[in-house]
Amino acid sequence: MKRFGNLLEQKRKAAGLSVPELAQLSGLPASRLQELEKGDGDLPSFDMCYQLSQALSSHGGLNFVLQDLWLALRVDKLGA
Repeated sequence: MKRFGNLLEQKRKAAGLSVPELAQLSGLPASRLQELEKGDGDLPSFDMCYQLSQALSSHGGLNFVLQDLWLALRVDKLGA
């Protein structure tokens, strides 16, 4: 899950958000976001990717976040 975690961290920083801020906007626990960025824990679900992409897109004005996160997750799944 390394590619997903790196991309999530990159998108979060590009949106100008801290982990606690993204947690608040997405409704996900900050501890879970930290796990994801480190590549630890269970793989995120589509719903979790959607929540993250909505928060990042709405706050940071980023485009295609959901597609990027889902592709990175898929690459990590295939590599596992």
